[in-house]
Amino acid sequence: MNDAEKPVKKILLVDDEPQIIELFSTLLRDAGYRAVTAGNGAEALGLYLYARLHEPFDLMVLDVSMPRIDGLQVLETVRKDEAERGITFGNGLPIIVLTAYKSTCMKSFNLGCDDYVIKPVQPETLLDKIRQKIGQSATA
Repeated sequence: MNDAEKPVKKILLVDDEPQIIELFSTLLRDAGYRAVTAGNGAEALGLYLYARLHEPFDLMVLDVSMPRIDGLQVLETVRKDEAERGITFGNGLPIIVLTAYKSTCMKSFNLGCDDYVIKPVQPETLLDKIRQKIGQSATA
């Protein structure tokens, strides 16, 4: 299979700040990834549940501070869903948490995140973390 035939990696980007969504979805698309966006936790869970039945995501970038259903609740729900389906820790959907608070990082790891980035996020830092989790190229 040549590079043109390889499927593009699909990333769920979750943040309640429209500017962040716009910036990072453009960044991901420019890097060759397929960005799917959600503006809140409830929307993210709906997209995750639908996608896992049809075309699963390759990675989730998840903001912690959101109204109603926050990122930690989304993270916990995804990991519980995976556990119920027999997916062991470390073999599920890679999740990178975005947070403005360093204190949230340990809580995120305890709930099963794979990595974190402290806001304000440098775009290249986020891309580096994504590449570390799902491969060097968007079509690998």
